[in-house]
Amino acid sequence: QLDDLYLVALVHRRDIRSLRDLTAEHLPLLRNVLQEGKEAIAKRFGVPGSQLRIYLHYQPSYHHLHVHFTALGYDAPGSSVERAHLLADVIDNLAMDSTYYQQRALTFPLRADEPLFKKFQEAGKV
Repeated sequence: QLDDLYLVALVHRRDIRSLRDLTAEHLPLLRNVLQEGKEAIAKRFGVPGSQLRIYLHYQPSYHHLHVHFTALGYDAPGSSVERAHLLADVIDNLAMDSTYYQQRALTFPLRADEPLFKKFQEAGKV
């Protein structure tokens, strides 16, 4: 069913754990994921790239770089602005500044029962 299309592309490189690890060195990889992902989805499902939301999470649910491809009309969990960073924007940001994601403050939601939230509490950051 294409209304709730949800696919994930896993990057083979294990040394890229999250958005924070990305630099301009990774631009060819990211551009390839974007282009090849859109082409594969158009070929297999008939959904053009213009009808896809393509993004990375920060904080990710698991620390191995992966990219989400969802139908625009599908309100997928974690696709909101608080967690999702559009891959096209990530590419543009890295093209402007190679260390963009090492320097930028990134906000993200946490549930009160998450271990990371507890660490922030212990550190007096919440």
